[in-house]
Amino acid sequence: MYRLFSLIVAVFIFLFCQSKGFSQTDANTPLNGLAVYIEFPDVPATINQQRLDSLLNGVNYQEAEIKRTFRKYWYEQTRRNVVMHHDIFYYTAPKPSTYYDSISFDDYLLFWKDALESIIKNNPTYNWDLLTKNEFGGVSSVMIICNKYRSVVTGAAHYPNWTLSNGKIIHSIYGSVFKAPWHTVDNMFIPLHESAHAIFWLPDTYDTDYDSGGTSYLSLMSGGETDVEPIGGPFLVEKKWGTILEYKPGTHSVTLRADGDSVIVFRNIHDSLEYFTLEARRKSTLGNQKFPVPIGLLIWHTDTKVSTSNRFQDRTPMKHYKHSILQADGLYEIESSISNGFEKKDVYLPGNVFNNNTVPNSKWWDGTESGIEIKDIQIIGDDKIKLVFTIPTPHTNHYTEIPQKKWKVISATPSQIGYEPEKAIDGDLTTYYHVPWGNNFVRPHEFIIDLGNTYTINEFYYTANKNTSAPWEGRIQNYSIYFSNDTLNWSTEVASGEFFQTGVRQYVLFENKTGRYLKFVASSSFGDVRTSIAEINLRGYEASLNLSEIKEVDVEIYPNPTKRNFSVTNLNEFSRIKIIDLLGNIVVDETLNESKKEYFIENNGMYLVYLSSENKQLVKKLIIEN
Repeated sequence: MYRLFSLIVAVFIFLFCQSKGFSQTDANTPLNGLAVYIEFPDVPATINQQRLDSLLNGVNYQEAEIKRTFRKYWYEQTRRNVVMHHDIFYYTAPKPSTYYDSISFDDYLLFWKDALESIIKNNPTYNWDLLTKNEFGGVSSVMIICNKYRSVVTGAAHYPNWTLSNGKIIHSIYGSVFKAPWHTVDNMFIPLHESAHAIFWLPDTYDTDYDSGGTSYLSLMSGGETDVEPIGGPFLVEKKWGTILEYKPGTHSVTLRADGDSVIVFRNIHDSLEYFTLEARRKSTLGNQKFPVPIGLLIWHTDTKVSTSNRFQDRTPMKHYKHSILQADGLYEIESSISNGFEKKDVYLPGNVFNNNTVPNSKWWDGTESGIEIKDIQIIGDDKIKLVFTIPTPHTNHYTEIPQKKWKVISATPSQIGYEPEKAIDGDLTTYYHVPWGNNFVRPHEFIIDLGNTYTINEFYYTANKNTSAPWEGRIQNYSIYFSNDTLNWSTEVASGEFFQTGVRQYVLFENKTGRYLKFVASSSFGDVRTSIAEINLRGYEASLNLSEIKEVDVEIYPNPTKRNFSVTNLNEFSRIKIIDLLGNIVVDETLNESKKEYFIENNGMYLVYLSSENKQLVKKLIIEN
């Protein structure tokens, strides 16, 4: 029997009564990179080494059209978390520029590799070990600056994953110019935009089909102004730069400084990868020259399950931007690619309201009402915005996840060897059930599970495999879900619809349904005859559970919040512990056989501590703040 009450309370505390904000500023972490300036025999260098060093590494250096350096931009935008420095080398191409205009894309990249090899050959004492590495073991920042632009290559980030002759890895590299053909003066936009891709993995937010406006001039990832736009609130949230304010249910009055360190986030309780971000902007701040009012509020709608850049402007559950700018007048002129589509009437200003019934509304992309309301917007002085917002009390039937331990696969469409049905319920996202390519099993493909007990259930979660290459290995598109007490009488589906083409976990909500057996039906997959399931999860509780008999287990996490080290005590009644971050990454997963455990977690953030045994579960909140 589950200690359901304590678990529900703990989950509510974690998801809805979080501490007021998570702050990561002023870390001043060094990032040492490499910059190579390439000149050609017929096009000599136009920027000498002293000036180039000032443009990349200067602190307060300015020019008439370049108001801040590469280093200063990222220092400001990361909220003083990253301090960059690039060692600079010059390389003269062995052939005229006209030769490189006509060679293939791949050969042009290998030309860059030759430039890196020349550093090794001509600078034998240079210490490559001082360069910062990324998570792939490659140099974090390798910038190629050409004094002649070539479309697609010099204004782009690339991921060749080279190993140089000295053993150093170049996983990513980006091409830059200081003056593209569409600019009349030198500027820093292309180096900064491409570095955002290669160093920080930020996606484009312009429409790569060029039939909508993306996020227009409101982000570095879609802009192009010579004074260079800010990165935008959602990327501060994604990278945990600045103070990320998340509030518990209730009504709150908050003041935001324009272009300051703080943004407000409202997350979907069922899907932490979908959220609204609120940030204040001021026209007079460098980078905001086109902002249409002296000061105003931006509301972003982010859904990181979307795997493309901002190519889908339909604003439907299945076809919408990854990062949308909500336009207060409700006309969606950016999506319609109207010139100067973002105007004064699109900014949230005093008199504007945002809730479930306004246009735009505060509903999630699947149509679920968030219950979030923003009102009483006020301008305070020349650099602050005050607003009142309400976060609703969560629904009382957001139950715990049902353990998979007792689950058994009753039947499934036959699988490929090594991808058996049991891998869809083994708790391991790296393994998956997989109907083979070229199968003779006509649609629909069915997957039936015995849950081991009768449960009341109202949430279903599906995770596809993580393969990112076509044809997506059978990621399910259209689905239906059924429950039964006997595997014979399935009645009508409790839910049906369409998933995204993504490897991120997705959810389906429905009215409480009681049953012991689950039938999950895949009627189609994205461009594929196969079906794959990495994991199925459910939320609910044992139907026979008597809530009045439940007592809370007194487990303590101390200290909490903590710097890195903490202990979990009173574990006698539990046999397993999992610690998971907000994105669902498992940090700890182990068996318990003692009453106290000591742990160390390095990265800042909020975590969920799951404790379980044969007949009970508990969830606690943990905060790491260095």
